[in-house]
Amino acid sequence: MAKSIDVSDLNIYYGDFLAVEGVTMTIPARSVTALIGPSGCGKSTFLRSLNRMHEVIPGARVEGTIVIDGQDRAWGAALVLIVIVMALNLVARAIGRTFSPKTAR
Repeated sequence: MAKSIDVSDLNIYYGDFLAVEGVTMTIPARSVTALIGPSGCGKSTFLRSLNRMHEVIPGARVEGTIVIDGQDRAWGAALVLIVIVMALNLVARAIGRTFSPKTAR
């Protein structure tokens, strides 16, 4: 089942450090969206916030709104996103994507 994602005024913090600032976007159901940017710009941090994975990082917090298929940060949709990201990583490894070094936080 396809889910739409609406993000409004999203800020993501690690302690006092503002890692991602002011993201507002809509991802329609059944669409393909790419997050493109240089290493360390917040792509993975943004995806972690969609999956609520930031909640297990001490000091991390999200401000703003993430609505997945009409529900504020729904766990069901988050699990779907985790599966999609895992599948994309498997495809990327199969075609030989070059990984950049982990950026410091």
